Amino acid sequence: MSTTLGNKRDTVVKICGVRTVDAALAAADAGADIIGMIFAPSPRLIDIATGQQIAQAVRQTNTQQQQNPAQLHSSINKDATPAEFFTACADHILSIKGQESRPGPLLVGVFQNQALEHILEVARSVPLDMVQLHGDEPVELAREIPVPVIKVFHVDDTFSSDSESDLFKTFCHSVVLLDTKVAGTSQQGGKGVSFDWSIAGKLADKGVPFLMAGGLTPENIGRAVGVGRPWGVDVSSGIETDKVKDPKKIHAFVVNAKKNSEPSA
Repeated sequence: MSTTLGNKRDTVVKICGVRTVDAALAAADAGADIIGMIFAPSPRLIDIATGQQIAQAVRQTNTQQQQNPAQLHSSINKDATPAEFFTACADHILSIKGQESRPGPLLVGVFQNQALEHILEVARSVPLDMVQLHGDEPVELAREIPVPVIKVFHVDDTFSSDSESDLFKTFCHSVVLLDTKVAGTSQQGGKGVSFDWSIAGKLADKGVPFLMAGGLTPENIGRAVGVGRPWGVDVSSGIETDKVKDPKKIHAFVVNAKKNSEPSA
């Protein structure tokens, strides 16, 4: 399954670093597909209780759609190429969002180099639809998490997307996220720094769907989608005013991202 906008493939939009019910509802109203909440050390850190409030407001029910990744992965041919594997995972995630029994954006919890026990507690308590591992966690950790996992790969001058990269390792994480590696800090993400989008375009050439983050804004998202050709885009600081999520910027970002989606295959 793939979403469409007219005769275009509809770019998936993830609004990350959401800290309030109002911001979450603004993202949902704008047409965001995924809402990210940060449970790792960050200026945008929230606690479980706030995550539960956001989940209740967005879903209008305190339940999640069951989507065990082990079951999903077992349905994929063991000889699947990375392009085939990650495409099947992306289609599954979009199919969950498209079900009438699960209205609203999917909810993702963002973690960075934290204990598995903590990740599992938050995923169960909120509850979360997906987990994002945004640190240096081994890709194999995703096998221990009972919801689909977005795994970040930080891009800098040394970044490699050769076939031996963990990026292409199948039957672990379900979604690849490319984000800018920011030197001089241990807390990655949400810094408003872009990487060379042509690097993402090379991954798109391999047929692997992925999310792209790093310095995206309502003003540059059209060019970013055109150059990088991602399955989806991820934004946090680029839709803030004075470090607070701005409903007008959220709306403009979603509209511009989807307006510049690629033609359907």
